[in-house]
Amino acid sequence: MIGGIATFCQALLNSTLADKVDLRFVQTSPQDRPLLSSGKATWKNIVEAIRDCGRFFGACIAHHPDIAHICTAYGLSFLKHSLCVIFARVVGCRVFLHPHCSFAKLYAGTSFWKLYCTQIFRLSNGIIALSKEWFALQKLLQEAQIYYLPNAIDIRPYQKIASRRSWAKQHQIQLLYLGYLGEAKGTYDLLDAFKMMDVGEFQVILNLVGDFLTDQDKGRLAEMASHVIDNEKTYCLMPPVSGEGKLACFEKADIFVFPSHHEGMPMAVLEAMAAGLPVIATAVGGIPDLIANGVNGLLIPPQAARDLSKAIENLCKDARLRFEFGNRNILIAQDYHIEHYVQKLVGIYAQIIQR
Repeated sequence: MIGGIATFCQALLNSTLADKVDLRFVQTSPQDRPLLSSGKATWKNIVEAIRDCGRFFGACIAHHPDIAHICTAYGLSFLKHSLCVIFARVVGCRVFLHPHCSFAKLYAGTSFWKLYCTQIFRLSNGIIALSKEWFALQKLLQEAQIYYLPNAIDIRPYQKIASRRSWAKQHQIQLLYLGYLGEAKGTYDLLDAFKMMDVGEFQVILNLVGDFLTDQDKGRLAEMASHVIDNEKTYCLMPPVSGEGKLACFEKADIFVFPSHHEGMPMAVLEAMAAGLPVIATAVGGIPDLIANGVNGLLIPPQAARDLSKAIENLCKDARLRFEFGNRNILIAQDYHIEHYVQKLVGIYAQIIQR
């Protein structure tokens, strides 16, 4: 399994974008870097960050692009990519900055950090807003050119799954969480909610699929996994998946659960929607842009295990509601197809160059 930015970039590279623009991709976050070591201020990570920036600097000098489209996230990722922004402007490139994170999470920190972030945004010729939450940036920086452009995926593999989905009455319900595992992703909230659920006549299986955010999460979750709940409820920790393995997880699931504490616009929720799954998620970041409570899923506050438990109970016991939510998600996901995204992106590129 790869992270959200890598998943998005892969979808974009596999699209028709390269047929419409002269595209060169520079990878500034190697995927062979272990997740447990990412984001830490170690000498190894510092050296690798310098190499990452060096690849970007070299590409700017060699090709002198009209636009440098820079994807980033919060914390050290933003700090590293801010150097790319500065260098691109120094050599005369326009910068299109693309934060894949929550606005509130990025700006969390000292006054100096907030000022630094604002200056980097001021240097950018355009900024992608993944979600409506990012419109708060316009209040801080009125001159900023902000383009609302939510994430997108290639929906075609997921449409095949959706077409095979059966909504016949069943005794066993499969819950799926797919993403990184840890405190910030609401993993412990989900496990607490799962333990307090009253599932009635159903047998419910929770599949937690992904890699651990920290060493502490790895130890704590391994310990929790050794506890037996009861005959009606079981949960499984599964290693990261990608490709066909990821598609298989979505296909066997009945409900997708995503209780993260902060998000940009999660690719996994888009994938679940395209696969025809009802979604239970927290109302954070860009998730409310995708899920309307009671329309195509259920939204709960973050860090609210009791509310999460009740939401799962209600959806497990209501097959008709699962069917309605899933079908609406299939239709909504069509608006997030990567080729629609490409058309909008090329138009934005043209606006930035003209301006």
